[in-house]
Amino acid sequence: MEHPPPPPDWAALPTDILLDIFLRLGPREVMLGAELACKAWRSVALEESALWRRVGVDPWDPSLFLDERWRRVIRRGLLGDMMLLAVDRAKGQCEVFMGYCNSDSLLDLVGRAPALKSLNMERFSCHESGESLVEALQKLTRLEDLEIDFRHRIDWYKENALQSVCQACPRLEKLVVRYASAYDLERNEDEFQKEPIDGPIPVMAKLHTLELYDCNLSTKGLNAILDSCPLLETLHIGGYFHKRKMGKELWRKCRTRVKNITLDTRKKPPSWYSGGYKTDEFYAYSSDEYSGISSLEEDFDLENDRMGSC
Repeated sequence: MEHPPPPPDWAALPTDILLDIFLRLGPREVMLGAELACKAWRSVALEESALWRRVGVDPWDPSLFLDERWRRVIRRGLLGDMMLLAVDRAKGQCEVFMGYCNSDSLLDLVGRAPALKSLNMERFSCHESGESLVEALQKLTRLEDLEIDFRHRIDWYKENALQSVCQACPRLEKLVVRYASAYDLERNEDEFQKEPIDGPIPVMAKLHTLELYDCNLSTKGLNAILDSCPLLETLHIGGYFHKRKMGKELWRKCRTRVKNITLDTRKKPPSWYSGGYKTDEFYAYSSDEYSGISSLEEDFDLENDRMGSC
């Protein structure tokens, strides 16, 4: 009678194969599962810095809510420590980070990961001025991709958020900024003052993608963006913007300079209406004037009908 073959010795897997498996699993699965399997696997997890060049968790990943191990990390308040531990394992070579940040933890992160090329900060908070954010970003000299999700108003003194971030990171290729919304600050949407985008910005010679959400864009601000970003291919603006003030020249500039442009906006409501009209009544009365159009193509067609071909 033949004996069954002995079970494979998973601990004896060659390092290159194990490294490939761990890279496919990602930091979360390695830290919460694979590295706990045996001493040999943990040794690879601790010693192979290539595993930790991309650190972070997508907060919108639905699988997170089904993972009891992850929920336990959250309940115990260990998420920040876990993320920084993963960054430390990269031995200064971490290139991508996605996670929750505030002004203090960002400075700590930058000190541990000076080689970052991509930084996605979820729920960024800073209860003082924006100087600490600018100071941290200026140290990331290789940064190409930046995404910031603000959850609080920040005092920027002379410059606004966009100007300050562009000044600190002139080599960015992609920039996404989500400003604090009325919902974040528990304010009435109709009375909430969105972040103004109405002044010049530094030249962003490499920027090809710019997305700004919950802002108040002026035609001056739109002109400044187009003039300062010669390689811009994708522009998305969400918030307030009065499209009908653009004028023929600005319409033409948008069409010829930017391949993909979306103004998912509406005209800013007048300050007087909240006291005299209910929101539903006001928009029913002014639906054409204030409706948001997610694509400029329809706007271009309408404007061409009124002003003639550009």
